[in-house]
Amino acid sequence: QTGSGKTFTMFGPHGEAPEQERGIVPRACAEVLRSMHDRRSRGLGMELGLSYVEVFGSEVSDLLRHGRVVGQGRDGRYSQVRATDRVGHRYVLDGHTECLVESWDDVQALLESGNKAKRMAATAMNDRSTRAHTLLVLTLSQTTPSGYQIRSRLFLADLGGSEKVSKSKADAGLVAPVTMVGGVEVDRVGWQEYYRHRKRIQETLHINAGLFALKKVIEALHTRCQLRQQGAPPNMLPYVPYQDSKLTMLLKDALGGNSRTLVLCTSSMDQRHAIESLQTLRFGERCAQVQQRAGDDTSASVQAALKQVAEQIKMIEGEIVRKERWETKLIRRRDVDTVAGAFGEQYGSVLREEVVPTSVLVGAEQEREELERLLQRQLELQGLGGTIVKDYREMKAKEADDGGKGQDFREKDHFQRKVKAKDFEEDVVLAEALRYFFRKAPAAKDLFAETEESVRRRLRGSALPSGYFAMAQSLRKQWEADVQRGREKRSFGKAMLDLTQEWRAAFKDDPRHRDETLAGIVANAEPLLSPAA
Repeated sequence: QTGSGKTFTMFGPHGEAPEQERGIVPRACAEVLRSMHDRRSRGLGMELGLSYVEVFGSEVSDLLRHGRVVGQGRDGRYSQVRATDRVGHRYVLDGHTECLVESWDDVQALLESGNKAKRMAATAMNDRSTRAHTLLVLTLSQTTPSGYQIRSRLFLADLGGSEKVSKSKADAGLVAPVTMVGGVEVDRVGWQEYYRHRKRIQETLHINAGLFALKKVIEALHTRCQLRQQGAPPNMLPYVPYQDSKLTMLLKDALGGNSRTLVLCTSSMDQRHAIESLQTLRFGERCAQVQQRAGDDTSASVQAALKQVAEQIKMIEGEIVRKERWETKLIRRRDVDTVAGAFGEQYGSVLREEVVPTSVLVGAEQEREELERLLQRQLELQGLGGTIVKDYREMKAKEADDGGKGQDFREKDHFQRKVKAKDFEEDVVLAEALRYFFRKAPAAKDLFAETEESVRRRLRGSALPSGYFAMAQSLRKQWEADVQRGREKRSFGKAMLDLTQEWRAAFKDDPRHRDETLAGIVANAEPLLSPAA
């Protein structure tokens, strides 16, 4: 919300201010600097970089370089008059806009220099309105004596305020290129003057577009959070539209993944802006409901280990080049042959010897073995980094319980909704089906020791209570008896499949029918079933 004190909250008053009156940005920088000096005294290598950029539509400007568009003039890709609208955010995230700082004086000087380059203007709602989104990025690199490096980032964003044009009067002074009255031209202005009058309204459009993109990202993250809590698979989670704006591209790492995000909302107490204040509070509430699930943060350690292994490989290769040499060895080969070739077997055989000169590399046999070990280690680390690597040379065949025949992939060892009739021939599948239908019955607590917690979990195989297996055996015996009496022509699997389908339809129409069915099965399985089996 524009004019509610966002910039004052982030940066504090202009000029020198007591420590207790400083904004969030100066306090955060001072805290990081204190921690950095403290860790240096413990022997850690510390390096702090500061980036101060401004996002204006698709343009990312470097405030520490007098507002120059990020990416202009780099490697000859962009001219001085062309704004990069594609990769400007990548230059920021890759560290090309960083300035190293060592003390609070360095930070203060950079902040003052950046504030002079910021887009500031007066509107009807704010005398010093920030006309773009501002981001200050602190990048801290920590290096241990062993060479292990950790890199972390702190994003401090001062967002431009959402504006309603009718209140901010950003459209005041707009002129048309040509003014017509009654079909007659009465006024005309040049294009330069036309765009100069559109400057404020264009700033408002860019600010609102960035905030709208941020709102869509928060909505998508909130929806993903809800679906994940409901157990939805990853492929069913909605897409997060980070690419809709340069603002959300820069804040992608801060909004999702291994990060903690704090959203501070400011609102006006003026009753005339009650609608904007209410929208701000609703946005903050939606942000508070987003819960990100952090993954395994092993990328930094894996990259450090890969770098160390690569250095060792390079050193070993140098040793091999230095030590190895070519030598010619004489190899004696013996061959048993007949006197007259294939037709002279009846005349006996003769032993022939041949000396073959061969060139071989010698002198670095141990280094070669060490190189093989390091290359294997490199493959394993690349597997940790996301590449699936298997060393089939170390895989050993183990004799299975079935004599090495293996398991038929067509056989099912658990119950699922699309199970087929032949799968019910396995007792474990039928036992799982029985638990699927009857675990929530009131009698299941006494018969199978089911609890509120176990009912919500899916058990398989040996983890199933033995009572379900007893019921499965009872159903099989009942089917065998019906077959002997001639009342059953179907196979056991087909009979159980039809029975479970009947249960599904009946239990859906009347849940009380489930208790009656369970009581009937238990009565037939009484000799095999004991309470809490």
